[in-house]
Amino acid sequence: MGVPAHRGADADMAKFAGRFIQSRIEGFTKDVRICLTPIHAKGRKGVTHAYFPALGSCFGTLEYLAGLYHGNLRGLGAQHLARWAQRYLPKPDYDDEIIRVLFDGFRHPVAHRGIASGVWVDQRPGPTHGSRLTWKVLADSRRPACRVVAEPRELRRDPPWPCRYTHRVHIHLGALAADISQGAIRYSQEVTSDDDLRAKFTHCMEQMYPA
Repeated sequence: MGVPAHRGADADMAKFAGRFIQSRIEGFTKDVRICLTPIHAKGRKGVTHAYFPALGSCFGTLEYLAGLYHGNLRGLGAQHLARWAQRYLPKPDYDDEIIRVLFDGFRHPVAHRGIASGVWVDQRPGPTHGSRLTWKVLADSRRPACRVVAEPRELRRDPPWPCRYTHRVHIHLGALAADISQGAIRYSQEVTSDDDLRAKFTHCMEQMYPA
């Protein structure tokens, strides 16, 4: 797919794509850095961070990059994020199952409620069906950035009654943001030289900036 004539037949989409993606990642890095700047925790000792705004920014950026890679910014699912992750995120840290858990168990509640509260019951048919997952979100850069740990216990402090869970998802925001940024840099380099990737990128630009 070429650049439409009314935007200039000689427009250098390859250079534009690289600059566009790198600019977006600079903004993402700035946003996460602000979110992970420690502030004093109210009512207790120590510091806290804007954990879920940072996580929401990670999900949004990952979904954005997956859409550019796929060639369509609409109707994206975990499978689209998994394809981008397979190509650009560290292996074996981001397998399809980790991406699915992040997308189904965390992306949706963070996007719609601003926090991944409570216990998520995994309803996917198969070995994980019925697993009950809670979370621990940290600001550090420990790796792997995301992991699911078997931990059969009960939540007692926050819910109105004891709530059983079987696993805890550990998310290390510093590492997750760094992995996304580094993957995006690799993607930006490829899109400048790969005709197919650039055509998909161009189609997304036409969705974002319609004639």
